[in-house]
Amino acid sequence: MQTIWIILAILVIGAAIYYFGFYKQGKINDRDGDYIPDEIEDAVEDVKKVAKTVKRRAKKVKAELKDVAGELQDVIQAIKGKPTKSKLNSLTKQQLIDAAKQDHGVDFDLTVKKSTLVNKVYSLYNKK
Repeated sequence: MQTIWIILAILVIGAAIYYFGFYKQGKINDRDGDYIPDEIEDAVEDVKKVAKTVKRRAKKVKAELKDVAGELQDVIQAIKGKPTKSKLNSLTKQQLIDAAKQDHGVDFDLTVKKSTLVNKVYSLYNKK
């Protein structure tokens, strides 16, 4: 209990020194009279300005990263090239059907022979 009174006394003494020693004598500037030093208020305003700038720049970076991701997809597609029959033969029937659906929006039936399916998917990729 005695510790609480000591801490409380230190806080009261500190507040009195702040108020009478610095504030009343004009050593701490306070234009608006809210007992918050102007230096602290100015620092907070500076931090707010920097935060707005960082937020704006972060949005721009995010947009640029989306553009870069799109370009990377184009580069990957260019490196892969068009599918060959040998590449298509290495896929399963389900993979062939999924590829045709995803890339061209065409549905095929699983009952079709794999060789026929390979030829149909190949023709989708190589249309002129």
